[in-house]
Amino acid sequence: MQRIGFGSDRKSMFGLGLAALLAVGVTACGQLQGEGSGSPREPADLVDAVDCTATDALADAELGEPSGTPPPAAGGVPEGFVPVEVIRCDAFMLGTLEDEEGLWSAVTEERLAGNIDALVDALAEPSDGSIPNQACTADMELVPDLWLVDAQGRAMRAAWPTNSCGKTKPGARTMVGGMQVVESTQHKIKLIQPRVALDANCPAEWSITPETGMALAPPIGELPGPDAAHDGDAVPGSPGRLPSADEADTLRICQYRTDPAPHEEDGPPTGTEPDPSFKSIKIVSGTFSSGGSLGGSAKDAILAAAAADAVDATCDDEVSEFAVLWPVADGLEGGAPLTAELDGCQRLFGPDGAARTLPQEARTAVVVALGK
Repeated sequence: MQRIGFGSDRKSMFGLGLAALLAVGVTACGQLQGEGSGSPREPADLVDAVDCTATDALADAELGEPSGTPPPAAGGVPEGFVPVEVIRCDAFMLGTLEDEEGLWSAVTEERLAGNIDALVDALAEPSDGSIPNQACTADMELVPDLWLVDAQGRAMRAAWPTNSCGKTKPGARTMVGGMQVVESTQHKIKLIQPRVALDANCPAEWSITPETGMALAPPIGELPGPDAAHDGDAVPGSPGRLPSADEADTLRICQYRTDPAPHEEDGPPTGTEPDPSFKSIKIVSGTFSSGGSLGGSAKDAILAAAAADAVDATCDDEVSEFAVLWPVADGLEGGAPLTAELDGCQRLFGPDGAARTLPQEARTAVVVALGK
């Protein structure tokens, strides 16, 4: 757990893309479901402590492993419950936290100070019922979890009053927005880049399609190293630039060991007759194994091979190890990555996805650079 003093900025967020995903995949937060106009709100469940890792956003998006229990039911303030503390959990804008284990996705917990009594009054406002045939905007409001804590440490998730379109009413939203953040804590959610991959400046996972050699973007949340702003962003359909041998100082090597068995996508449904309109695509995914750097004549040989004419490299041998080679110039990435199969068919794929012959001496140099 990492604590951030009052007034400090949040760590850079990778949650913008995540927020877009959640906007599509989550139709509504659990605490935003309206009860109907003027109807009493069910009291919230009381739990022993605030848990920002047990939120609807994290549970619905299946991000990492929440606390092991589902989030408690949100609702109104139970009778006799007197809140003395307000906690805001923002799971939609996940940050990152780095420690000795590597880089984690992290949810931010903020302790707020302000007029708690006025906030409780605003939260007590009834939600509006839906109106038949009402036109509502199609955007989804990303609403953080709001927790109230009493003097005994008991905690509850507050339900936000909503209008007839299911959006939060301005009263409670304005009250929370006017409160002061006095303490901010980050809680680890999921390890997205182990230390060994982070130090090597390599994504923790990588996938390729051997038939085309195209690299697939790593899973969402998979982040590159600090000086590689677009590691893993090479997506089929947009071949990157292949630098010449003179333009690249070195090739950064990221080695991956494949999962037990490649899987196929886009094939016909199980139990149906083959259909020529379906094309089965084999996807090979690997987990980071080791990293290294390659320069000199071996680097030149690989770049020259990648620039050569494509060859007919039809081969069904399974690959268990492959390397992603990132051109580096003046300490920065200088072109699109190459993919080299270290076993199996031992092909080299350029940014265009076409197969070339991987020179044996170049393959040997890669293996030596990896310390194998």
